Amino acid sequence: MTDTYPNPWDFHNTDKTLLSSDNFHKVVYYDLNEIAMGAPIGGQCFLETVDNKKIKIHDWCGGPVAWETDGKLLAIPIWTRKFLKGTVQQIGILDTRTMELKLFTKTFRVLDFRSFDKTTIYGYDSPIHKTTTVTFDIENEKIDTIIKLTK
Repeated sequence: MTDTYPNPWDFHNTDKTLLSSDNFHKVVYYDLNEIAMGAPIGGQCFLETVDNKKIKIHDWCGGPVAWETDGKLLAIPIWTRKFLKGTVQQIGILDTRTMELKLFTKTFRVLDFRSFDKTTIYGYDSPIHKTTTVTFDIENEKIDTIIKLTK
């Protein structure tokens, strides 16, 4: 496991990183479980607003998340199963203004986000085995799916 906190194996709803910088939104996880024995955790994820609305982001989210510096965009790892690849992650970007979740086409083994500045996410893929640095510009990557979130 990695020594940094939070990380894909160890994050919690009390983490300050789950609160947007504008303090209008908070990410809350439910039913977090290991993907497999010793593997990172994932579960249902919701966005809670200051006016007590609770909106489901996705059924199978990982962590940690990264808020864009102005607090309007959220980067979140989404677990998925792909034919011939197995269980992998895609980057999801939630725009809190439109309540749309964009899932990007590129897949990763285990995402560990460190920051999200303007349109670029920085972090690591597979932080404990054959680690690679991730620099992901959401304006230059192919979108797989757009999901309109409902209240």
